[in-house]
Amino acid sequence: MMNDTGIFGLRFKTNEKLQPSLEELQLFLAGKKTGAQELQGDDLLQYRELLAGLAAFKAGSTGAGMSDRMLYTVLDHSHFAHSALKLAVEQYKFHVHALSMLDFKKPAAFIKSAEDEIARLNTKKKEEAVRIERMRGMVEDRKRTLNIQNRLWGDLAEELSHIIVYIADNLTRIKKLCEKSIGCLVSEQIDRKKETDLIEDIKTHFKELLRESLHQGTISKEQLEAAKEEVADLSKRTADLLRSDVYTMTQLYEIIHSHAGKIVRELGALNEEIRRTKHANYDDDLALYRQAEKILITLVAACRFDIKAIDISTETTNDKLLAGKRKEIFDHLVELLPKTL
Repeated sequence: MMNDTGIFGLRFKTNEKLQPSLEELQLFLAGKKTGAQELQGDDLLQYRELLAGLAAFKAGSTGAGMSDRMLYTVLDHSHFAHSALKLAVEQYKFHVHALSMLDFKKPAAFIKSAEDEIARLNTKKKEEAVRIERMRGMVEDRKRTLNIQNRLWGDLAEELSHIIVYIADNLTRIKKLCEKSIGCLVSEQIDRKKETDLIEDIKTHFKELLRESLHQGTISKEQLEAAKEEVADLSKRTADLLRSDVYTMTQLYEIIHSHAGKIVRELGALNEEIRRTKHANYDDDLALYRQAEKILITLVAACRFDIKAIDISTETTNDKLLAGKRKEIFDHLVELLPKTL
């Protein structure tokens, strides 16, 4: 259920020259983190599993129970489970790693040491004059290296900021879609029109059964009372299921809304600090971008969906009837969800 929400569409603010190829990105994710046994891609294992589960659900290759149907429907509709989000986080990790690999200290230290030595040498002495020229050439080479790295640093920092804004903007859209979805579901529970219709269907079903029985003979008082009890029981169970399923789906949207909101606030505060202190100090900049990386990992790894829908059996005829009504309930709730922001 991918609707026209504009969530996680194309990222227009991007430096194409910096973008890794698919092979480069996969090679990076398969590599170990610096000083650790974990792989770079391990941070996204849980999110990849979530996407794989959604893909299997949409392909119809799993006999999904009601809990999974609700979970994957909400994940798909809200766009919280989205390949573009995974790619953006992966690219962010790739660029942060590239930023961390830039070495400004060694060239700068060499330049200072060489210039100090040049100042001590005597240009009138032939051997020292030759050495001065050689060292000046090495200094210029280091300066060119620093200039290249400074430009790359600026490009990488800008790209990282663009990714932060892209993710934060789309999470804000997800929040709004969740709010609209919750509103639709709550309105349905208040309106209760579908509940009334389903109960009327149950009553009609039993009336038809009684009519068939009447054609075959008389209906005893006991049969009539039993039918009334079954109608009352199924009506209550249907109403309970509708309320429960509305509550379960609402909870799922609330979990995503709350999680996205938390990440948006953290990214917003951090991005403001990045803008305020940008290029003031390489180490400080890198620390801020690494902090943002941790927030993005929290985004894709720390959202828990422990909500379970009520299970019903299909052992008896009435259970099968209720299961059919349950499917109607779910299909109706899905149809209620907003198609756009």
